[in-house]
Amino acid sequence: MKNIIDDAGILAIGTRLLRIHDLLRAEGNSFYKTQGIEFETKWFPVLYVLSVKSPLGIMDLAQQIGLSHPALIALLKELEKRDLVDSVKDTRDERKRNMFLTEKGSDLVHQLRPIWTIIESVLVDLTENTNNLLKALNETEEKLKESSFLQRAEAMVKEKLAKNESPQIITVKLVSTAEEQSIVSAIIKQELAIDYPSVSRNNNYYYLAFINGIPAGSAVLSATKENQSVFDLAVLPSYQNKGLEIALSNAIEAKK
Repeated sequence: MKNIIDDAGILAIGTRLLRIHDLLRAEGNSFYKTQGIEFETKWFPVLYVLSVKSPLGIMDLAQQIGLSHPALIALLKELEKRDLVDSVKDTRDERKRNMFLTEKGSDLVHQLRPIWTIIESVLVDLTENTNNLLKALNETEEKLKESSFLQRAEAMVKEKLAKNESPQIITVKLVSTAEEQSIVSAIIKQELAIDYPSVSRNNNYYYLAFINGIPAGSAVLSATKENQSVFDLAVLPSYQNKGLEIALSNAIEAKK
């Protein structure tokens, strides 16, 4: 079966970056264990930054890493429990905490540096492609600093409204009429060359996806003799990679 998320293209970039992150994080943690070091990749940014510059205020540390304040606080509490970092009151402002590596934390970083050199080489090998991932990430982050995702999305909606172009609205329905079922079957037959009967069987569920009210995709969920669920999904070529595949898939998963 097709990977629907991959077919979604740029729309699923966040999901795919998260997928890469989870994979690298899991295998990174496993690599540390094979080297006999108790370390988790999520600790890296705090320990690395504090190994370069310490002590450092929490707000400054959050800015250096790019984490939200609550996320950083949770991470610091975990590291403090393991006696890897500690804090001291700022001499100029007692309300402010300055973070630093403990002796145990500094020793751990010393152990980790040769491991980080190996990890760096592996990551270079993985990302040094025709379209360099690190370079692309740097460029994307710079664009986000210039104008956030939310600002760009809102501006695009305003632009469409100014041109009397409404944003694309996707809806999915479980159809019940013979007319709607025939539309579902026609789309699947055209795109997948699968011929469903015009009348729904008891073990078939027919879905129709609309974009701005126009039927553009369909799916059929069927129950097999082994009581397992399988489905066929198709979207008309001019409406592919616009989110209909994901909307149909979500509707089917909710039904299973």
